[in-house]
Amino acid sequence: MLAIFKLDKIRFPLFWQILLAMATLLCLTTGALWSYLQVNLNQLLQKQTDTFAYSITQQAADSAAEMVMADDRLALASMLENLVGKTHSIHYIGVFDESNNLLAQAQGLKKYPKAPIRSYRADITFLDVTAGSIELKLDISAIRQSLLDTQQALASIAAAIAFLAFIMAIIMARKLTLPLDRLKQALQVVAKGELNPALPNKSNDEVGDLINSVSHMLQGLRDKESIEHKFSSYISKDIAKDILSNLNTSKRPLKSVNGSVLFVDIVGFTQMCEVQTPQQTADTLNQYYFLLHQAAKMYRGSVDNYIGDGAMLTFGIHSSDLKHSINAICAAQIFIRLIDLMNSQKKRQGLPSLQFRLGLHCGELLAGTVGPSERMQFTIIGDTVNLAARLCEMADPSMLMISDEIYKHPSTQGLIVTQPSRTLSVKGKAKAIKSYNIIRLAPKFNRLLMQQEAELKAMKNHD
Repeated sequence: MLAIFKLDKIRFPLFWQILLAMATLLCLTTGALWSYLQVNLNQLLQKQTDTFAYSITQQAADSAAEMVMADDRLALASMLENLVGKTHSIHYIGVFDESNNLLAQAQGLKKYPKAPIRSYRADITFLDVTAGSIELKLDISAIRQSLLDTQQALASIAAAIAFLAFIMAIIMARKLTLPLDRLKQALQVVAKGELNPALPNKSNDEVGDLINSVSHMLQGLRDKESIEHKFSSYISKDIAKDILSNLNTSKRPLKSVNGSVLFVDIVGFTQMCEVQTPQQTADTLNQYYFLLHQAAKMYRGSVDNYIGDGAMLTFGIHSSDLKHSINAICAAQIFIRLIDLMNSQKKRQGLPSLQFRLGLHCGELLAGTVGPSERMQFTIIGDTVNLAARLCEMADPSMLMISDEIYKHPSTQGLIVTQPSRTLSVKGKAKAIKSYNIIRLAPKFNRLLMQQEAELKAMKNHD
């Protein structure tokens, strides 16, 4: 069993499988043809030799009949010598009477001392009376040599055919496996995320059909990626990816998750709209949304919804994140830093600056799809969302207000510096809540924020 298991693990490339199969078939076919030709050629030559020998023997017996009856030994010897002289393959010929006494004989030239000899005998009859017999010994070395030469010629032809067939087998095996190797390399490139690999040239066969199917599959992947990219331009990339990966599911059910929710709102947006043209307002919002999106993406967050001049960001909702609270604080802090830089630029251009309120809370909430099948929307529901929105409404401009749950979250311990806590009465809450304004982060986080601030600033200027 162990040996069988190890054999199963041995890789045997398709090229060598095809070549071995064709070579085996070629050897069997050539061997069978060679054996058939050799046997039949040997039998054919043997039959022709026997026919020739019997014919000579019988003719000699017919010619010697009268001479034997007349006991003309001189004439018999002359006839035999003449026959040997004309037929060089005769090794020996002799005439015997009815008592098997030698009457005459003739010896052929011995070209080969150890030449193969075959004997033939025929009766000498005269008027239906047996007068004696004639014995012929035929040297079949020339016939054997002819057979050997023919076999060598056939062997050369068979070897040439086998060689050409082997070359053709290599060409055919390579023709089949080379596109498959290139297709394998292309799919390895696809596995790395590149959806435009160089595919082999299509052929009008089954391999071409396979390449065509892979081409259609890649086009489908490219279309899906394009749709996902376009889709994520309108909604969160995480939501878009989740929807596209579950197209067979009619609605993503609501599920309980634990995460952080950050609300951001522009202070004095109505007054800003009064002094700016619609195009200026749109440009300002696009700048603000760009910075907000980049800050969220940098810390594994998502901009789930734009609410007028505000936005809702989530952390740890679409993918598990045990540090969702500190990530949300870092995203908010770097956003505030970038807004300060943007306000400095606006001040130099004589444009009004922007100020924001930010509120952050964490806890249990429901995330999923709501609405009828004709118009669905991904949303998050729960008291966590409502409290984060209320904190945003009550936050000081350009400050991040966090809840007591954020302050006590394991991921934030020892990493934030806040103002003294404040007790707030929140609409919809029977009890007052404790809140904090973030002053700064721990030194190591501040250094990281400064570096990321510079990167985002360069990205914004480039865009």
